[in-house]
Amino acid sequence: ANSERPMTKMTFDTSTCTRCGLCVDVCPNRIPRFDASNSVYADPLRVEACFRCGHCMAICPTESVVVSGLNYGKDFFPLPEVKIEPKPFYDLISTRRAVRNFTDREVEAEKLEDIVNAISFSPPGFPPLKFELIVVNSKTVMKESLPLMVDLYDSLLKALGNPIKRHFIKREVGKRRFLTMQRHLVPLMKRSLPGLREGSEDTITRGAPAMILLLSRKGEEEISADIHIAAAYGMLSAHSLGLGASIMDIIPPAINNKRELRALFGLRDDQEVVSSIIVGYPRHRFQRGISRKIKSVQWVG
Repeated sequence: ANSERPMTKMTFDTSTCTRCGLCVDVCPNRIPRFDASNSVYADPLRVEACFRCGHCMAICPTESVVVSGLNYGKDFFPLPEVKIEPKPFYDLISTRRAVRNFTDREVEAEKLEDIVNAISFSPPGFPPLKFELIVVNSKTVMKESLPLMVDLYDSLLKALGNPIKRHFIKREVGKRRFLTMQRHLVPLMKRSLPGLREGSEDTITRGAPAMILLLSRKGEEEISADIHIAAAYGMLSAHSLGLGASIMDIIPPAINNKRELRALFGLRDDQEVVSSIIVGYPRHRFQRGISRKIKSVQWVG
């Protein structure tokens, strides 16, 4: 067993179990089984594969399945009897825009809490959710962070102009990320840094009054995909609340690599920012959406 994760125990209350077989059917790792007497048991050879997704407990009509670490009263809630219609969903995703212009209005803490709650429903690759959040709801902190980020990117551009330093930066970030930096980050910073230094523009935090940082732990599991899905949940939640939001890939590297920024946002030494969402009330209302074409769609079958 993984020494960092205690062995999962799965038990069945035989006095209430109806032997309907739902838990046997939905378990992704086929841990619940029927024995010779048609009673349900946890396969001892497979129980270690349980990652506490909660499927068996969520589907049991009599609450007869118990997985260690999960509790019916604390970890589950009854699902509402609602019919999910496609049009409201497509209206939500098609009207959302990446918002980078905000009013001076502060974002209510309750709305940020609603976004955090929506993020908690994002599906992880392997439960439980392993990312952490820092919610920044302070215009003062946001304003203090900007010149520190400008300093970091100013230093980065100078380093990229040095062939030796550029070689080591490419080795550190990897070929694909370095290509992204060359195509997008470097041209943006070359154009924007003069205005950023003068304080006449803000192409980094965009004057947002609030921000949500999504973090992982250094040296632990790779959860970048989980975090990017969670960020999408946060973006859609903000849109549903009448807020504007944008994922800013330019912010995490600055925070991770600038000691003063790590201290300003309260990061521990073992944390790193993977994604960031700036949030605020949109200054403008878009009149139309943009149709985007997927680069390629290949059908099989």
